[in-house]
Amino acid sequence: MSRRGAALGALGRRAVGCAALLVTAGGLATASAAIATAARSRPSALWGLDVLPFPGTPDAAPATNIDFPALAPGRITAVRVMGSRSGLDAGRLRAQPAGNGTVFSPDRPFLAGEHVNVTALLRSPAAGTATGAPGARRLRFSFGVAQLAAPSNATAPSGAPPDVEAPSRRITHTFVSAPKLHPPVVRMSGAATDRAQGDIFLDVQNSGFPGAYILNRKGKLLYFHAARTSVFNTRLQIYRGRPVLTYWEGRVVPPGVGRGKDLIVNDHYQTTHTLTAGDGYQKRGTDLHEFTLGHRGHEGVGFVTIALPVTANLTSIGGPANGTVLDWIIQEIDIATNKVIWEWHALGHVPVDDSYATYVPGQAYDYFHLNSIQQLSNGRLIISARDAFAVYAIDEATGRIVWELGGKHSSFSMGPGASFEWQHDATLHNNGLLTVFDDDSPSVAGQSRGLELHIGIGSHRATVVHSYFHRPPVLALSQGSVEVLSDHNVFVGWGSSGHFSEFTPGGTQLFGGSFRGHVQSYRAYRFSGWTGRPLQPPALVVMKAGAAGHYYLYVSWNGATRVARWRVLGSTSETGRFVKVTSSVPWSGFETRISVKSATRPYFEVEGLDSQHHVLSHGTSAVVRGP
Repeated sequence: MSRRGAALGALGRRAVGCAALLVTAGGLATASAAIATAARSRPSALWGLDVLPFPGTPDAAPATNIDFPALAPGRITAVRVMGSRSGLDAGRLRAQPAGNGTVFSPDRPFLAGEHVNVTALLRSPAAGTATGAPGARRLRFSFGVAQLAAPSNATAPSGAPPDVEAPSRRITHTFVSAPKLHPPVVRMSGAATDRAQGDIFLDVQNSGFPGAYILNRKGKLLYFHAARTSVFNTRLQIYRGRPVLTYWEGRVVPPGVGRGKDLIVNDHYQTTHTLTAGDGYQKRGTDLHEFTLGHRGHEGVGFVTIALPVTANLTSIGGPANGTVLDWIIQEIDIATNKVIWEWHALGHVPVDDSYATYVPGQAYDYFHLNSIQQLSNGRLIISARDAFAVYAIDEATGRIVWELGGKHSSFSMGPGASFEWQHDATLHNNGLLTVFDDDSPSVAGQSRGLELHIGIGSHRATVVHSYFHRPPVLALSQGSVEVLSDHNVFVGWGSSGHFSEFTPGGTQLFGGSFRGHVQSYRAYRFSGWTGRPLQPPALVVMKAGAAGHYYLYVSWNGATRVARWRVLGSTSETGRFVKVTSSVPWSGFETRISVKSATRPYFEVEGLDSQHHVLSHGTSAVVRGP
């Protein structure tokens, strides 16, 4: 039997457990056809899923639900759940949101470390069951319950961000009209000439003022969301046909993982949806490494990561039989209801001795470190596991690994220079190319790269198409991203080094930017199609400028992306008639200073104008009296 098909045992072997089922619109088919079916097309019955947790999962949450994603509530007559220690568990059946099948919610949590057997009775015979018996009216499967470990006392690993610097004018902006905002300063080398490729989206770490950050193509600040905690993975995505801003917000805890929530924000910068970890992980929260939107049928879903310390057998890597390991979990969440509809555990499919990370006694072993998820149209996911030096294709119908790129059991032979280490942000493209950020390129010592590979599914060979190196050289000890733009240029975020840059397809570096000090960004993107329309008006501060009747007006409008010019109006009183007191001035950045002489009209308001000189909605400031 192949190593990937071995039965569940010590976590040094591939954990598969009981056979899974493939449920399609035409009934039930055995698990042996799952991968082939998913590769041909996405089945209408929710990609052919049948039961969750996947049969053989070693560490489901004690408060987990039991899901039947392809079975309507009327198809199931009863569910019997028996814990090896807790005994018979009562619960209730209910419909999942948006037609996503049926869920059984136990009345009480399972006991840590126990084994759970599930039997579901069906109204009509199935073509197969979890035991493989044809024509039966029963589904039988089992899973293990996690023995949760105490939080690790480990410090952040080498390669993690250095201590946060105190706020300083050297590395952060200060604004008269927005005194509470201190976004980090970005130094640009050149500017993007391709306006159509859009603005630059970043998250900001290690400045003392974390937040979400949008720059225009020339590097001028458009928007800064100041957060009380950390913000990661700021990007534009599409939800229900409209562009939205998404990011993760929460606390970063050792060994560099997150405990927070994922937010969807509309063009008014209002939070419309908050996605939180579910099915027993609510208190743990979602991890910072990925939040990507996708679809299940016509409904929008979000894929999030969870990093969970559990007790496991680590003897295969020289650790104890009851050591602590981080299991990396993917949850697919229905956006409209914030309900979990799919879940995957790395420990159920990848053994701990597939890792290249060094085991340190007394610390939670971060063996996998999941840092990117991509949903494909054929029912598969592409994920990146940093500490395994591997990219995996997962079949959502069965949870099984279809292929592995890199790592200790690569399904592909790696051509010259094709190997990568400690990588981030793997993306498979329609033309058979895969991009990944190679943090510690083994081909060039001490230098990171954006890597573009050709994946030969038929030849089972991976070859380098191009490597993108920063000039001057940089080494990202963590984080990073690679994005192929619509004009085929390549935009690279250099992670912990605090740089971002754009390249031609041939590798010529066109422009770039960097933060000062030790400021960094987890990922960096360029997106077109974002129009920010804040509902709050522009902020205006009026200060005296020397002689009587001379003023400096400081105006900003956080998040407004369409402001081309500012027009200043003055009046003799707060409620009087306002008239233009000077020619309109061009928008010059996040904050524009306007010099005004108006001895008889000391009351001012400012209007934000678009490129056609029309006043933008909500674009008139409050009236401010000069000193």
